[in-house]
Amino acid sequence: MEKNAVSYIAKTTSARLNYRTRCEICSETLAGVLEKNAVVKAVDGWERRACGHVWNKIKIGRRHYFVCAEWLE
Repeated sequence: MEKNAVSYIAKTTSARLNYRTRCEICSETLAGVLEKNAVVKAVDGWERRACGHVWNKIKIGRRHYFVCAEWLE
């Protein structure tokens, strides 16, 4: 079975930014922190609204995480 191709675009954090395992702000979803001006690979075209925020999906290493889109440029 062939996987769908995923394309990524480079985005930069505009502040220190928490990345999470789900699109939800609580201590259980916190996976780590990105420093200001960190360049991340964001899934092109992926955007969701949840918990009062717009979220982007990013890839760190071999895993995907979620960040509030307002802090990515």
